[in-house]
Amino acid sequence: MLDVINNLLIQKKDSVSEWMENQARGLIFPITLSCDIRHAGFKMGVVDTNLFPAGFNNLCNSFSRATTEAFKKTLHEHHPQVHKILVYGEEHTRNKFYLKNIRSLQKLLHLAGFQARIGVLGDFIPAKRLEIDLEGETVILEKIERDRNLLKLENFAPDMILSNNDFSLGLPPLFQGIEQPIIPSPKLGWQIRTKSGHFDILSKLLGEFCKTFEIDPWLLQPLCDLVPSIDFNDKKSLESLAQHMESLLDRIRQKYREYKIEETPYVFLKNNAGTYGMGLASFFSGDEVLNLNSRQKNKLLSSKGKAPINSYLIQEGIPTVDTYSGYPIEPVIYAVGGKDIGGFFRIHESKNAFESLNAPGMTFSCLCLHKLTEPHEDFFLDCQQKESVVNLSRFLTRMASLAAAREVVG
Repeated sequence: MLDVINNLLIQKKDSVSEWMENQARGLIFPITLSCDIRHAGFKMGVVDTNLFPAGFNNLCNSFSRATTEAFKKTLHEHHPQVHKILVYGEEHTRNKFYLKNIRSLQKLLHLAGFQARIGVLGDFIPAKRLEIDLEGETVILEKIERDRNLLKLENFAPDMILSNNDFSLGLPPLFQGIEQPIIPSPKLGWQIRTKSGHFDILSKLLGEFCKTFEIDPWLLQPLCDLVPSIDFNDKKSLESLAQHMESLLDRIRQKYREYKIEETPYVFLKNNAGTYGMGLASFFSGDEVLNLNSRQKNKLLSSKGKAPINSYLIQEGIPTVDTYSGYPIEPVIYAVGGKDIGGFFRIHESKNAFESLNAPGMTFSCLCLHKLTEPHEDFFLDCQQKESVVNLSRFLTRMASLAAAREVVG
């Protein structure tokens, strides 16, 4: 079925491009975006869209030119006055993977012709800067200061703040009322933005597209439902959650019957504003939530910075059919200014095809999208419908970028 959809997109390439251009008219795409995508063989879908991605170091070098050109084009088009950029980072000084990410982002901006330095708020920085060795490469973190209504670093007055911090705890007081633009907008941070809001917009977009091109939209997205804040120690609250789950599972079962799919449907319960794969668990029936133990409840209540969880998203689970050396994988696709610029695979050796791979112990492979079409031995990469996975992953990322752009104006 996915090959049929891919062939349709190829055959109607001009019409598809025209449709997407019409949808994008007047919108400004987020500067950075990444999509976690799942491929089940019988369907695909974006399962998470992050506007503050932390994996630039995992992108294949083959895409560096496309990435720098996308940064250059987007910033020159919407912020022509910008030459100096302060890259605002998370407080992950002990996380070498995050530090590699933000250093890679800085280098990409340098290659695009901008001056870029990394700033953080942390009191952990002695004096005004901290140099950290990353396996022979140095990353320099500098303490952000404020001069009236401007943020600055020592001997560096930026024209713009490019945030790689997702504002889960809101806009820091130091940032309040500053004159420099901040992108992505703090209004798209996780203290304000919700997954349900994004997937509602994305679902409507896909619905419009699929109606135009006569495709079943279920084949390109997970079904979702929103539930308000849950009291995991209250029986009635859990019974209500179980009913929501069963209702969504019934809808999935109906689609499975329609397409003669033999898999057992399941769902994820996710923090509606969560990040880093925290605050989520999978369920194959509503009854499972009635017997949660303390460890499972604590897992669902976990959040970055212990931010309160106000609501949850129930999302159809899409099992991954693809493997790398026998381990489940999922494509992660990056976009800059709405242009898909590459990706990588997330791999987890201790997870199965039904579980979230965004968990401690995950690794990443530079098996970038362009290499999917290259021949590999079965034990190395087993990816069904390779060409369709490539094209549809990129298409779905562009659709998610459109949805995110609508969030900006919404």
